[in-house]
Amino acid sequence: MKAIQYRNSMKVLLLTTTLLSLSVVARGAENKSALATKPAKAPVAATNAVPVVAEIPKSVFVIPTNPQEGKDPFFPKSTRLFNTVVVATAVTSAKPAAAIPSDLQLKGISGVAERRLAIIGSRTFEKGEERELPTSAGRVRIRCLDITTDSVLIQIGDEQRILRLRPGI
Repeated sequence: MKAIQYRNSMKVLLLTTTLLSLSVVARGAENKSALATKPAKAPVAATNAVPVVAEIPKSVFVIPTNPQEGKDPFFPKSTRLFNTVVVATAVTSAKPAAAIPSDLQLKGISGVAERRLAIIGSRTFEKGEERELPTSAGRVRIRCLDITTDSVLIQIGDEQRILRLRPGI
């Protein structure tokens, strides 16, 4: 009994596989005939024209100035958006001249006459050396131009200044 059921299921499987194969072959032949009947496209001529590039849209966010214009979606009861004032400032392209901060101090001078060292702020400088120093006005770039026995000539930007030792040092 089991042998008969096995043969019947094998027949059904063989029949299904055959029908599936025939349908795939028929579909392929149909596609080939459709391709053969399409007219050939003319070759595209190469041009030097610049391809058109779609402009990418930019998002614009408007901060409301009063409750009628909108509210914060995360904090709807907040009024912080309506209390801020935006002040537009003009952008200048010219770089302002660097001012020499008044808190620069010459703390000491050491070394022999041919190779003197000067301590300005917390840094040691040699003649011709250039470094950045932290000051009350922010970080400034200082160049040591000359070191004498009791003073130092420095340059910040285009401006020069002489720093002297305090009397008694």
